[in-house]
Amino acid sequence: MIKGREKTLARISTVIQVALSVGCFWFVAWAINKFMRPVDITAQDTNIIYLMIMAIWYTLIKEFNLDKVLRVKTYSELFAEYFAMVFISSGLLHLGSLFLTDTVPFLILALFACLNLILLFCYRMTTYNIFKYIRGKGYNTRNVLIVADDESYLRFIDRMLFVSDWGYRVWAIMSDGKNIKNKYASQVKIVNEQFQLNEIIDANVVDEVIYCKGKFNNDEVRALIYACSEVGVTFRVHSELLSVVSMRSHLTYFKELPFLTFSNNTKNYFALKVKEILDFVFSFLIILLISPVLLGIAIAIKIEDGGSIFFKQERVGLNGRLFKCLKFRTMVENAEALREKLEKMNEQSGPVFKMKNDPRVTRIGRFLRKTSLDELPQFFNVLKGEMSIVGPRPPIPSEVKQYQRWQRRRLSMKPGITCIWQVSGRNNIPFDEWMKLDMVYIDTWSLKLDFMLFLSTIKVVITGDGQ
Repeated sequence: MIKGREKTLARISTVIQVALSVGCFWFVAWAINKFMRPVDITAQDTNIIYLMIMAIWYTLIKEFNLDKVLRVKTYSELFAEYFAMVFISSGLLHLGSLFLTDTVPFLILALFACLNLILLFCYRMTTYNIFKYIRGKGYNTRNVLIVADDESYLRFIDRMLFVSDWGYRVWAIMSDGKNIKNKYASQVKIVNEQFQLNEIIDANVVDEVIYCKGKFNNDEVRALIYACSEVGVTFRVHSELLSVVSMRSHLTYFKELPFLTFSNNTKNYFALKVKEILDFVFSFLIILLISPVLLGIAIAIKIEDGGSIFFKQERVGLNGRLFKCLKFRTMVENAEALREKLEKMNEQSGPVFKMKNDPRVTRIGRFLRKTSLDELPQFFNVLKGEMSIVGPRPPIPSEVKQYQRWQRRRLSMKPGITCIWQVSGRNNIPFDEWMKLDMVYIDTWSLKLDFMLFLSTIKVVITGDGQ
């Protein structure tokens, strides 16, 4: 809240963090030249690097919401966000320097990333604690009038009353509800609804009005909006509907008509484009790096039974698009024909077939599945744009036909090689829980979440937790 002031503070915070990042690079380059060994970087290349830092850090600080005024966040959450942001930004800076300048020494980039992470995190922790202290002392506060009834979400009112470092002081609660009066009369002023809101605002210092009645009345809300807008008082609506509906909402227009639009998939076009670019770049680099591994696995599969190396299966992608998903073959050639005989031994609920000791799996196939190496060819699907590195696993068409309607929403995001299910137990998770994990991923998607899941997947591959 306090949107105008917070937007200004967010812009200032972004500029400061970008300036600190540019200063970090300058200091690291200067220190290495002075105390270690001279590094030959032309002034033109240095200026290009500074411009790239400004553009990349500004964009990702906004994307990770690290410019916002903090109110409720743990130190560990904040550190994880900065770690992800600095890691991705430094990677993009390195890629950009390869194309636009002479190669910047890895030592400078590594030291710059470490110092940048420490400095930005310390800066945010300092400002976070300063604002908490100021608000806790009663400064930088806004007087709030809450309009409520007995069906209101009381926990929201409790938090508004008792969390002082949010910067809000509940001046009064406007309500005729008996429960409201019994619970809050001893703590805050209760105003009867027989009084007109415009008269209350005119006679008292009220910065914001928050409507949080359980019984939503359109005519009443419209009247309150007009009463507040006439004198420039902020009016907000807290509805249980907005708490229950997990979908993101945003205001859209058809011609001049406004619509409150709810959508369960992200509308952050820029972030999605960054995801596509990162998918392509990282898939290309990964394929180059692991090409010897791919060749070794291919030879091992061929030696074992002389069959085909790859298993191509029709899968369902974004919004129902069909594509051929690539995997290293881990089963005998006629595995699909043998599945009907094994249906009764399915260990997974729902339409998915999973069997721990599947007799169709070859010896090399068991190793590939345990280490998840059988998924590596799917990086070619990512290069083709059919899949993403992180996203819900692509189902087969026969499974989708058996989905409940709410489960089809997992098709609203491009399928991936790994997701929450892949790093959370896989076959040990019931089918419905698996679907819910995919919904959590879609509803909370961000570049930071993709980064954390990618790191968790590397751990699964190293420890061999796959099945």
